[in-house]
Amino acid sequence: MQFILYENAGEPQITLKDEIYHHLFHSRRTHKSESLFLCNGRDLNLCRYTITEINKKDAKLTLQEIQTISLQNPPKGHLIWAMIEPKNIEKTLPMLNELNLAKVTLFYAQYSQKQFKLDFKRLQRILNHSCEQCGRFIGLEIEIFSNLEEVLQNYPNFAVLDFGGEALVDSLQMPLMVGCEGGFSPKEREILQDKHIFSAPKCNILRSETAALYASTYLI
Repeated sequence: MQFILYENAGEPQITLKDEIYHHLFHSRRTHKSESLFLCNGRDLNLCRYTITEINKKDAKLTLQEIQTISLQNPPKGHLIWAMIEPKNIEKTLPMLNELNLAKVTLFYAQYSQKQFKLDFKRLQRILNHSCEQCGRFIGLEIEIFSNLEEVLQNYPNFAVLDFGGEALVDSLQMPLMVGCEGGFSPKEREILQDKHIFSAPKCNILRSETAALYASTYLI
C-alpha cells in the first residue's frame, strides 16, 4: 500500500473508523508510533499524519505535513467500452487503472445484456484499493451511457477496434471503442462505417475485456 485514500485527507485532525480502521489496526496491525500517508483522490497532496489515539472502534490522527506531488506521467487515453458482465468489468478496471488510462466510457450496445447493472459505489471502492496499491493519486474516471447514439452525441470523433482494419498505432490521439461479447451488430457497423477502424492483426479472437486491455496499451 503506497498511501491511504480518505476523502477528508488534508484536515488538521481526522478520525478513522469502520472498514479503513479495521483494515489498518486489525488486519495490518498498525502501531501508534507509525506515520500514515493519506490523500483525498481529488488533488496531488500527500498528507503525513501521526496517530494520536487508537480506540476500540476508531483512531484519531493529527496532520504533520503536506507534500504536493508532481505527476511525471499524468493519466492519458479514453476507452469507450460496450457493456459486458459486471464481474468482468470489475476484474478489468484495476488493470486499466494501473496502466494509467485516464477515462472509460461504458455504453449499452445492441449485444449487451440489458439486465447488466453496475454498482458504482462498489466500482469506486475497487478503484480506490487499486490506487492505494499502485500509487495513483487521481483514479480512473468512469461514466456510462444508455446506447451508442448517446456516445456519438458526446464524443463524435473516435476510432473503433474491430475486424478488417489497419493495425493499431502507438499513442492514439483519439478515443477508441471496443465492442462487447459478439462484437458490433450490423446496425452498429452501419452507424460506425465512417469511423477509422483498427484491428489486432497479430492476435487471436479477443474477449471483450482482453480487447479493452489491448486497446488501452495503445492509448497511454
